[in-house]
Amino acid sequence: MTDGRTTWQVFFAPDRIDWAGDELLSRALLSLADDEDSSSAWLPWAGRPFFLNDAGGPHVALNGFFGGAKMRNRAASTNRRYAYTLSVWVNFLAARGKGWDSAIEDDVMDFKFWRRSDPRNPRRVSGSAWASDLAALAMFHDWARRVVDGPPLFATADAGGRFRMPFAGSRVRGADLRPSTIRGADVKWLSPRAYRRWRDVGIHGLTPSGTERTRWRPRSQSRDAAFVDGLYGSGLRLQEWSSVLTLELDREVSSGQYASFRLADACAKGLHGHGYWLRGDVLEQVATYKETERAAAVRSARESGLYEGMRGRMVIEEARGGVLRVSTLRGGTSFLSTVQVNDLSPAERLRLLVRTTDGLEPAVLWLNEDGSPRPKDAWYKAFARANARVRNAGIDRLECRPHTLRHSFALRWFAVGRLIWSRQIEGMDAEHQRDLREQFGDTWSLVQTMLGHSDVNTTKNIYLEPFRGLETRLLLEYGKSVLDAEPLLAVLSGDPRVRLLDETERGL
Repeated sequence: MTDGRTTWQVFFAPDRIDWAGDELLSRALLSLADDEDSSSAWLPWAGRPFFLNDAGGPHVALNGFFGGAKMRNRAASTNRRYAYTLSVWVNFLAARGKGWDSAIEDDVMDFKFWRRSDPRNPRRVSGSAWASDLAALAMFHDWARRVVDGPPLFATADAGGRFRMPFAGSRVRGADLRPSTIRGADVKWLSPRAYRRWRDVGIHGLTPSGTERTRWRPRSQSRDAAFVDGLYGSGLRLQEWSSVLTLELDREVSSGQYASFRLADACAKGLHGHGYWLRGDVLEQVATYKETERAAAVRSARESGLYEGMRGRMVIEEARGGVLRVSTLRGGTSFLSTVQVNDLSPAERLRLLVRTTDGLEPAVLWLNEDGSPRPKDAWYKAFARANARVRNAGIDRLECRPHTLRHSFALRWFAVGRLIWSRQIEGMDAEHQRDLREQFGDTWSLVQTMLGHSDVNTTKNIYLEPFRGLETRLLLEYGKSVLDAEPLLAVLSGDPRVRLLDETERGL
């Protein structure tokens, strides 16, 4: 199959299709409905990407790829990101008069140049975005090679991330397609004090000197503060923390202690849930939010009838040991079913309600001001507002994004882990040090566990990359006297990607 100069567009299947009065849809989709008397159906492939050309014809290979088991079991955000990348890729090829199945090594190299460097491209991408593009291309063409006998555009990457191009007569074998540069000025890690400065100014609205502003009218301040402290304190990804249910945070501890929780498989990257920990002070903030802003939002939503009118709502009738009995409204009729909390996807959680003595309310923890469940994407606006406040306060290079907090969590706990390790091994000989490492693991393994990584190399090479080039001996010279991450992080003061809080900045 060759696509020629056809233009391709990507679409995403809706959660449901209403077909009342449409004979074509009724014939085509009635088999998908749970109730034959219903005028609509919840689609089993809701959210799945699909590609059509300008004449309405399907892209067989791409639609097959996203309909396959590998992509069906990946997060919705990964599917969307890969879909947009592959849409750009096939249209880039089409502009050259080529189809996906005739792509060669030179096309990939030219695509990299166009995406990253070509001045004729008004939307050039960053190095990290290109790395994601490369992963999407590699996965699609690997699938195509095995399933539909497509060209072997990529073979397995070597340890350095270089993709071998196995074409006969290739001009450049073993070409390194990784991004050649990543902007050195991009801050990816915040020290604990730098994070607190960002939160206090950006979320709480304090002045740089720490005093309250006059005429400060915060919007959802307790919610946003609890959310960002939870992200930073747990190391969870944005999708993971934004999908937590109130019933999953079922422990209370004092402010200086930690409580352990488990991230559901259906919400975790790669569908591999894992344990995470939250300090008591974060849980207290969550409780304050639930009792104030969240409760007010729920009351407002009940008065407006928002929950009663929610389409496709799933109401928890009984919860016991991680198992829910849920009634789902379809076609005017309620159907009872049993579901595991562990199996509820982020999208399903947004439709999940709890029946209380006061009426219905969302089961998901985080809500918008009108009481509706707050989706993941809405949090980007909260971070953008906070970053704008910090900039307006005249603080330089203190910008934070959701994933910055995950990186910063890793950096902080590596520093703490190093301090603990240095105390444990002080005075030990090499053999006893080795025994201790075998029993409890090293600092890399500690952070790997806390982040939920399956491969410790991801922890080392991405999340803790600033520490890799430092001598262990140098690390152990810092912070021995006090269990504080900040003195140890001072060894990274020369790295422009790590934002520390300078002593001279505290009185700004």
